[in-house]
Amino acid sequence: MLYAATVRPFDEVGPRTAVLAADHADVVLVVLVEPGLPGLSARYVAEPLVHVPHRLLPLGGGADGLDEDSLARAVRDFLR
Repeated sequence: MLYAATVRPFDEVGPRTAVLAADHADVVLVVLVEPGLPGLSARYVAEPLVHVPHRLLPLGGGADGLDEDSLARAVRDFLR
């Protein structure tokens, strides 16, 4: 699990290093407040991982529907 207080500028080296070190890479991007459309910041995570096998679940895009239970359910379903 990695934590970033901001997505921009995005730390490309940290996530790529973590994904390469993992046996199985599942990337869950949780953005609680994101300007613009939901998932807009997902490309900042996906671009440095383009040559690394991974799955990406972008969540967020404002405060609507992002309660603890819905986030937990979405992550659980994704990681199955």
